[in-house]
Amino acid sequence: MRRMTIPGVLVLLLGLLSACTPPEKPLLALSVQQGRPVGVLVTCGDGLAQVSVYERTTGTPGTWSFVRWHVSGAPPSEIVEVPLLGEPPAGWRLDDTRETPAPEAGETTRYEQLTALEPGVGYALGGSTGVDDAVSITFTIADLDRLGPDEVLTAVERDEPRIVSRDTFVDDARDSCG
Repeated sequence: MRRMTIPGVLVLLLGLLSACTPPEKPLLALSVQQGRPVGVLVTCGDGLAQVSVYERTTGTPGTWSFVRWHVSGAPPSEIVEVPLLGEPPAGWRLDDTRETPAPEAGETTRYEQLTALEPGVGYALGGSTGVDDAVSITFTIADLDRLGPDEVLTAVERDEPRIVSRDTFVDDARDSCG
């Protein structure tokens, strides 16, 4: 019987560790419909789905800032469209959970419900399905202004948003479900 060498063990462990967290998938896009931002999530099946918008603030030292809008619910179809910052879709709920890391001594935490998008502020759109996390999309209001009627802003890699047709996004998202 052959003995495994230390390099062989390390390669095996590295392979196991890299498989621990499933990769994020390009399942989420941002569109503009009737002048309003809308999150588009391809669900890859059923289960709980979530869509969130976070303000990307740097804050001040010693202060944690959590400004977000988050909805969740059972997807009514494979493709879910969620108008952002308004009432959640039928059967979904607006979540007000505050699951955040505990601040260290001397730090303060600020929680706010995100109610409007402001010029010059960066945001991140996040989403997930029952088993898959979507690649987050970073954006500003200026990015929304660049979208045409049948275009969406999506991302294949974190912090690398790109504009594509809605059909291309849906095809790519469905391919990643496989």
